[in-house]
Amino acid sequence: MLFPFNNIRKGQYELIKDVEKALESKTNLIANAPSGIGKTAATLCPSLEYALLNEKTVFFLTPKHSQHKIVIDTLRRVKEKFKISFNAIDIIGKKWLCPVSGIELLSNQDFNEYCATMKKNERCIFYNNTRESGDLSDKAIKIVESILSQKPLHAEEIKHLCKGFCPYEIAIEVAKDSSVIVCDYYHIFSLVREKLLSRINKYIEDSIIIVDEAHNLPDRIRNILSFRLSNVTLKNAEKEARRFDFSELVEKVSYINEAIENLRVKRNVNEFFVEKHEFIKEIERIDEYHKIIEELEIAAEQVREERKRSFLGSIARFLYYWEGEDDGYARIFRVERDGDKEKFSLNYICLDPIILSKDIQDAHSIILMSGTLNPPEMYRDILGFRKETLCRSYKSSFPPENRLNLFIPDTTTEYKNRNEENFRKISNYLIRICSSVKGNIAIFFPSYDFRDKIYFMIKDSFKDRIIFLEIQNSSKEEKMKMLNSFMKTKNAILLGIQGGSFSEGVDFFGGILKCVVIVGLSLSKPDLETKSLINYYEKRFGKGREYGYIYPAIRRALQAAGRCIRSEEDRAVVIFMDKRFLWKNYRIALPIEMEFKVTKDPETYIKKFFECC
Repeated sequence: MLFPFNNIRKGQYELIKDVEKALESKTNLIANAPSGIGKTAATLCPSLEYALLNEKTVFFLTPKHSQHKIVIDTLRRVKEKFKISFNAIDIIGKKWLCPVSGIELLSNQDFNEYCATMKKNERCIFYNNTRESGDLSDKAIKIVESILSQKPLHAEEIKHLCKGFCPYEIAIEVAKDSSVIVCDYYHIFSLVREKLLSRINKYIEDSIIIVDEAHNLPDRIRNILSFRLSNVTLKNAEKEARRFDFSELVEKVSYINEAIENLRVKRNVNEFFVEKHEFIKEIERIDEYHKIIEELEIAAEQVREERKRSFLGSIARFLYYWEGEDDGYARIFRVERDGDKEKFSLNYICLDPIILSKDIQDAHSIILMSGTLNPPEMYRDILGFRKETLCRSYKSSFPPENRLNLFIPDTTTEYKNRNEENFRKISNYLIRICSSVKGNIAIFFPSYDFRDKIYFMIKDSFKDRIIFLEIQNSSKEEKMKMLNSFMKTKNAILLGIQGGSFSEGVDFFGGILKCVVIVGLSLSKPDLETKSLINYYEKRFGKGREYGYIYPAIRRALQAAGRCIRSEEDRAVVIFMDKRFLWKNYRIALPIEMEFKVTKDPETYIKKFFECC
């Protein structure tokens, strides 16, 4: 067995055997595997061994660049320990590999359109240095050969070796000779998949696809297939058309803006469904629909040559996709307030991730893994996996006595109970809990508004402790600065949001967190999109409320709860504050093996737990 570490944990061994079974039987595996089980090695190593023996390719998909590094480091260990020959490549998003300055400010779609325009017009010096008439240049060939001769490299290392060249094009060439390709969700679960596979001479039926943090996958696919056109984009597009002297387009963009506003005038409400042909009919009052798209695209190409991004191109893209299918989508008009300003948008929202995930069902095997894929059958259903898919849940390898789970039964964040009395009860519990815990505490709320109400009730009780507030829409740098400051502060309190920046994908390492409190359930806002999703899943699976509303909220709560125990040495208390966690239809989405105490006296349990240290 290709396994580069000295010992294999029980849960890890069970996962390895299930991966081997899935590979041998050419089926899929959904692995609900908690933190600490060693998911990366347990799925990657048997998949690599099978791929080398059977001429397959392993695609290891992760949502974050930091997780790419873990995979590459594991491959290095395998190669060094077993002295076997294989190639691997780390491909992050094309935008993040691009050496052109300023492109990090673009959206992925804007970047892709800018990149295509620059290549088409032969204006990208990096691409021109890399390819001559489509073939690799002599210097680029030497870089590829150099990368292939070394141990598996991280994407940043590849980018460093490609100065003056296009790192993405170099990575594509290396991928042709690689048995393992570490990449992002987007490379497989998007409309670019077929083009990528064609370029690297790979076939989906010869692929083993491993998806890390797979609880994100359904929403990630839905976001990829959803499109939005706002009045802000339209106003910027009108300014763009004036600046570049596209006089006819100035009038047409202004009319598109009016056409969307006319839709609202007819309803006079802030959110409503829109029929596909209703909007197209409004647009065609000024010109033929496809002609407008063509004119916008032509103008956008000229803009991108000077400014990288084009708002005219954004309109063209939306109009193109608006003509898409109705089944599995919702078309919704929204009005939102931003301070004193009113913003409106037209939205073409994907409800069904199967639209994309069905196209990879021909893969040899697909392995989904995460610590919060519960119940795994839900992910099997909504991603369209075959009924014979292996659905497994594994026990944590961490000592169960190191985590105390408490459920407080007399609180709730239900909308109908959001009153002064209930806010005061929750605040009093939090004051009691925080006063009982020595060390850092993270409290995760269902929304920023709810968090702020509680913050003003408890802040004066902790004048001797620093309280950190998660800031909505903060930059990556601001988030990291706050995280580092929190980690360095003793007895600090973090007030965050379930599903926010600090409740998922963040490691509070070194046992820094002594307590995590989950205040309520982060249920999706009951807007038209949520209602559409519930109705769609009810129609498809007869479990609309569970799949579209309850289980995603439980998953967000469990992700937040998992921030405190990141190693075998960590000890912490996890407190769930909402009576609904104990309801049968909510409880089913919690881990089966979770042991917990129901109490209105958390201080007593907290004191006993830490006295046992």
